[in-house]
Amino acid sequence: MSLLRISVLAAACSLLLQSCSSVPEQNKRPRLADLPAFDRSMLSADLSVSEQQLDMIYQQILSMQPAEQTRKRILYRLSQMHTSQLEQSELPTAQEQTALRALVQRYEQLLRDYPQEPNNELIRYQLARSYDLLAEQNACLQQLDILLRDYPSSPFASEVWFRKADIHYSFADYEAALAAYLAVLNGTDPTLQQHARYMAGWSYFKLQQFEQADEQFLHLLDDTYTELLLTENTQPQQSLRSEVLRTLSISLSYQQQGESLQALLQRVPYRSGERSVVYVAELYQTLARFLAEKQLLSESLHSYRLFIQHYPATITAAEFQLLLIEHYLASGEADLALAAQQEYISLFGPGSAFWQQARSAELAQVQPLLLQYLDYFARAHYAGATALEGDDRTTGFAAAIPLWQNMLTVLQQTPNSAHPQANTSYSQADISYLLAESYAGAGQYAAALELYTWLGYQAPLTDASLFSAQDAAYKALLLSEQLSSQSDAAALALWQQQSRFVAQHRQHPAAQQVALQQLQQRYREQDYQAVLLYSADVINWGDNRQSSAMNNSATQNSAAPSQRALVQEAQFLQSQSELALKQYAAAEQSINSLLQQTLPADRRELLKAQLASSIYQQAQQKDASLLAVQAHLQRLLSALPQSEYHEAAAYQQIELQLAARDYPAAITLLSAFIQRYPGTERTTAAKALLLDSYEQAEQWDKAAAQLVILSSEGDVQQQREALYLAAQYYQRANHNDKALEAWRSYANRYLQPHLLAQEARYQLVQLYQQQRDLSRQNFWREKIASFEQQFASEGNERTRQLAAQALLQLGQHESNLFAAIRLSHPLRQSLQQKRQHMSGAIKHYEQAISYGVASMVSEAQFRVAELYQQMATALLQSDRPKGLDELALEEYELLLEEQAFPFEEQAIAIYQQNTRLTQQQVWDSWVQQSFIRLAQLLPAKFNKTEAYTGVADAAD
Repeated sequence: MSLLRISVLAAACSLLLQSCSSVPEQNKRPRLADLPAFDRSMLSADLSVSEQQLDMIYQQILSMQPAEQTRKRILYRLSQMHTSQLEQSELPTAQEQTALRALVQRYEQLLRDYPQEPNNELIRYQLARSYDLLAEQNACLQQLDILLRDYPSSPFASEVWFRKADIHYSFADYEAALAAYLAVLNGTDPTLQQHARYMAGWSYFKLQQFEQADEQFLHLLDDTYTELLLTENTQPQQSLRSEVLRTLSISLSYQQQGESLQALLQRVPYRSGERSVVYVAELYQTLARFLAEKQLLSESLHSYRLFIQHYPATITAAEFQLLLIEHYLASGEADLALAAQQEYISLFGPGSAFWQQARSAELAQVQPLLLQYLDYFARAHYAGATALEGDDRTTGFAAAIPLWQNMLTVLQQTPNSAHPQANTSYSQADISYLLAESYAGAGQYAAALELYTWLGYQAPLTDASLFSAQDAAYKALLLSEQLSSQSDAAALALWQQQSRFVAQHRQHPAAQQVALQQLQQRYREQDYQAVLLYSADVINWGDNRQSSAMNNSATQNSAAPSQRALVQEAQFLQSQSELALKQYAAAEQSINSLLQQTLPADRRELLKAQLASSIYQQAQQKDASLLAVQAHLQRLLSALPQSEYHEAAAYQQIELQLAARDYPAAITLLSAFIQRYPGTERTTAAKALLLDSYEQAEQWDKAAAQLVILSSEGDVQQQREALYLAAQYYQRANHNDKALEAWRSYANRYLQPHLLAQEARYQLVQLYQQQRDLSRQNFWREKIASFEQQFASEGNERTRQLAAQALLQLGQHESNLFAAIRLSHPLRQSLQQKRQHMSGAIKHYEQAISYGVASMVSEAQFRVAELYQQMATALLQSDRPKGLDELALEEYELLLEEQAFPFEEQAIAIYQQNTRLTQQQVWDSWVQQSFIRLAQLLPAKFNKTEAYTGVADAAD
């Protein structure tokens, strides 16, 4: 009630002051918000004239019936005085209610008597407020609606809208209440907007418009958070924030909880930049705690997770993650607790966004638990992997690697002073060793080697308890041996490891073995000069007078006793290096020395073979004379007949004969070589050389026979080529029967390449033509024609020419059969046979024409025309039936002419078609004969002297 009283008293004082001062009445009355607060001390001050006395004076004036304007002013002043008196009095409730009703009557009377009075805005406001105090809410609401209707710009508008909203809200008319609260928010009175926004949010909530409610609550929280940052007196705002935070949590609990909060923050932008992480964390945590209170534990934890998900780089996220871990531990959910701890490592450990931007104090804050979790999981993976095999073992060690690495990073990058007891129990040397072991177990040998080497030769090991420097150095050496074959860098690393190990641990039982390994590494690197230089160190091991050629260390440690097997291996490497350096005489001496010792059987066999190699290689020296080479080869062939170099020496003898062009001698040696070594790599080359020698000696039949042998060896293409060439060579040697057999075999076995297959069929036609075997000629001509049609896409000009030629010859064969048949009685039978051969011939000719070979097109067309002409002639010259009288005979001949005429016409048409080839610059004997035939058949048109030189010239 205090707000109304202050407003009413302030307005009354304003009216009184206005009537007693010289301020013009047309000046606007100040708004309530612009007036100073009412000073209640004025009520106790001594007045020269009391309000009771003024009341009596005004009543006396009214009894005197003053002017209407004066009367109106007095009545309005009396209403304000009575209002003031009521505000100042402390009456019992019943009396106060009576006084209020009296005031209501006065207000309503004034409004009825003076409806246009400017001061009615205040009277209407006081009337509404009086109804409110009388708890007559509907009457109050009516007056408020009138006030807003008649005075929409009233300074009381915001308060009126607010009171109207409260009444609607009390009536559960939340839509009307919401509209009124929003009007307050759109008004100009800032003192009411916070409460209006809060109630607008509740109105949305009551209407189940939760997202709009959330937005109002969030705007209110944004405003109060800003005020908290700018003001010193935070207690009232903090109290309001706590209430709104809880209210927002209630609203969110009716929705998707954390997801709804997340969507709200994305949907509603902050009014100045971005919301601070502290503020956002407060929203999420308040929601989580509220949900926990309501036993919605899963949803509560999910709210924490959402914050962690969207703000992983904050220390608050780390704190929330710990809350999750603590919850799982407290509820006995061990698997979830472990998963949360692993997530803690992932989110806040080295490499995370948090780690990259966190301050030192924040890093120190997460260090203890990071180390604890990392150590637990690393040791668990490490211990588990040691009990596994195969890929599972590798996977287990690999899982431990990043954990050990992160532990080292945490120990190295976090300040020890912040938590002096946090890392005292962790040895960086031991963790490094476990990391190296894990690298090795996971197959990451390069990384393991690097770390073992550092631990073995450089790292300070004052806090190491799991290993010694010698242990690490030897493991580095073993790993280097594993990696040495992978790359040049790995081989170099092995050499360095071996050198350092031998230099610092020469008394170690494995030191001489390591020195030998260095020698073997030099040998693998093909640094044979170095092998010859350094082999003495291993061979003379234990002789302190010998300086270490293998190592440059200044420390000369007495070596362990020499091992004979290692010395023998060094001697063997020496002999192999001599061979590699082509020092064959020295190699022969070293090998003979080794052969005097006890050797394994396979080593002895190898050295014997290498002894033969030394002899053979001496025969290959460039500066050796021909006689010396032949002597070395003969010596090898005679002294070491079982040597693998026997074949090479025999082959070299053949090459010498071929170089001298002594083909008969080479053929003899080649034949013997092929017989002795039928299945070696050189055999194929020897067979090719034997074939070449036959060719050079022009022994075509033997060359062909060799090719026939080759046609059953090697791959399909080689067999095909050999058989084709063999057929050619048999023809060249005039062995036509064998040539026929070879060509026939080729044509039947190889349909591809198409051109060569067609050539083979053509050669068969030619050979059978020599034998005058017409049936087989036509058989292969049919083959040529059919395969050309089958492989048309692979054909070329040559294959088309062969096919066209074959078809012409087949057509000519049918033409000959056609010509041999004379039309005799019975005419039907002989005519049918003649037509059959004519059709067969035309079919072949037309197929030949289809290939478009110019010279054959003209011939084929001529042959077709000739067939039609011959058929016409044959009809006219056919036998006449006996016993016909003159008239019947004449009719019979007319009938024959009618039958012959179409054939003659067809012949003329085709002859003419043939002559038109001249337009395509084609002129040959067939075109010329076509003109001759046309001149005979159509003398009036074609029996003229024609000159075709122009066409010929154009063709040229």
